[in-house]
Amino acid sequence: MAYADLRAFITRLETEGELVRITAPVSPHLEITEITDRVSKGPAAQNKALLFENVEGSTMPVLINAYGSARRMALALGVDELEDLRRNLGKLIDLRLPQDLRGMAGRGIDLLGALRSVGLGPSRVRQGKAPCQEVIITDDPSLDLLPIPTCWPEDGGPYITLPQVITRDPVTGARNVGMYRLQKYDSRTLGMHWQRHKGGAEHEREARAVQKDRIPCAIALGGDPAQTWCGSAPLPPNIDEYLLAGWLRGQPVPFVKCITQDIEAPANAEIVIEGYVDPNEHRLEGPFGDHTGFYTPPDPFPVFHVTAITHKRGAIYPTTVVGKPPMEDYWMGKATERLFLPLMQLFQGEIADVNMPAEGVFHNLVVVGLKPRFPGHAQKVMYGLWGLGLMMLSKGFVVVDADVNVHDLDAVAAAVLANVDWRRDVTVIDGPVDQLDHAAIRDSYGGKIGVDATRKPDRTPYAPAAPCPADAIRAIVGDNWHAPCDSAVIVFGIDKAQRPVREVFEALWQVCPHANLIALDSFVDTRNLSDVAWRTLGNVDWRRDILIQGGPVDHFLDDAAPRSPIALDATAKGPADGHPRGWPQEIEMSAEIKALVDSKWESYQIG
Repeated sequence: MAYADLRAFITRLETEGELVRITAPVSPHLEITEITDRVSKGPAAQNKALLFENVEGSTMPVLINAYGSARRMALALGVDELEDLRRNLGKLIDLRLPQDLRGMAGRGIDLLGALRSVGLGPSRVRQGKAPCQEVIITDDPSLDLLPIPTCWPEDGGPYITLPQVITRDPVTGARNVGMYRLQKYDSRTLGMHWQRHKGGAEHEREARAVQKDRIPCAIALGGDPAQTWCGSAPLPPNIDEYLLAGWLRGQPVPFVKCITQDIEAPANAEIVIEGYVDPNEHRLEGPFGDHTGFYTPPDPFPVFHVTAITHKRGAIYPTTVVGKPPMEDYWMGKATERLFLPLMQLFQGEIADVNMPAEGVFHNLVVVGLKPRFPGHAQKVMYGLWGLGLMMLSKGFVVVDADVNVHDLDAVAAAVLANVDWRRDVTVIDGPVDQLDHAAIRDSYGGKIGVDATRKPDRTPYAPAAPCPADAIRAIVGDNWHAPCDSAVIVFGIDKAQRPVREVFEALWQVCPHANLIALDSFVDTRNLSDVAWRTLGNVDWRRDILIQGGPVDHFLDDAAPRSPIALDATAKGPADGHPRGWPQEIEMSAEIKALVDSKWESYQIG
């Protein structure tokens, strides 16, 4: 279904009991973040979209957490449940396994044509007549008009976090829409954080190559939520994100030409910031508390210069906050996962299902369901996915049999423990990783892993071993340890200043030779397995930080060889660990803001 604009979606959320209006005065500096973080991580009954109607320093209300649950994300994209996204796109394409490259290419073209035909193409509204141009500010347009939140205490400034950043390829004219965070430097400039793997960065490189000194750009806020979500979708370069939005809406996206830039923006947006990026001008952007749960350090990025601001009368400012998962962005990513499964199956038809769990923050872990047909089939699928668009940034794959529910992490863990010998069933490679991956030895390049956890027809599944001696473990690591999964895994905290991690690994294997080991910093609660998983997946470089009992990976071991467990160093790293880059600070709200929100909680009337 199509929403006329963001306000129509707000009305729907309120009708469905999915929105809370907050009339108490709130500050965009940290307070909105702390409220939202509590709501998104709290009880399901309390997890609602929040409309702050009394924001200090602005007349604009602020909408946040609008997509922060499976239910609200489904409402945003006009389906009953997120699984409908997969079913609906699957009807457009032939999911039979292609037999050759020609067939694969043909099906890609068919999909593009299908989206074009159903998306209906763009519609246009006359300049100055569009809802987003009810108010036009070209004389000294100021970002101070907008209630841009500062999300976390160490952030470099206020950040726009839910934009549709619209640019066109300076050579081909092809449109790209990306969701890139934007740091407010002052009233007229923003830091444009488009990572090197994204479409906006490619336009920047193309502009330099053809010696263009300006990239016209529009930053749209609001509109139909399908338009907003499509800005985050990792589409192939030849598919316009608004084409996909049109298909989801069942109606074309309405466009209007910007007032000061030769580019179009959605006519139904709440706010449009017009301007340009100079591809030769860079400025330090950051730090920023990102979806990884850590601050990304300052780094040079392009500068966006504001030339106009247009908006609806009574405009509503949409935003989001990211940090330690799960938060609103997880549900936006879950919609991406469901919708893009048929695209993965287009080229890898043997894939049954995928799951990108919250602890993996999208790019750190993908669980894949497969019905293997030949030796090495799991590896074939891993390499295929690493070669598929932005899946190249995936840091780890775990492949399980198709009858294992990939969304049940307990079932996935059981398959790993039963079927994986860490010398025989693991693929470790070096390659591109997400620019936000702090564990990688080099910027955007590091170790990646693929784990074949499918059943092996010539191998009996491994049975749980005898429990490890608790007193012996405690004598080595102290009291901060936990042994889930019938002692098949030992998680422990360690102070590396007191004893090297690998020395502790070897000592534990002396008393518990079958156990898989995970070392974390001493302050970590080892019984919080979700936190353990998040830290492990984020803090491990899969080339540097693993130790396999018996030696490195060897796929051709004799079948009679004993099973080899693995040890993972998931502690913070520094130069002594072979990590030349700085290690980021974890995101944490200040005690002062926590106390402020505690004191005002009843006034918010959230529940």
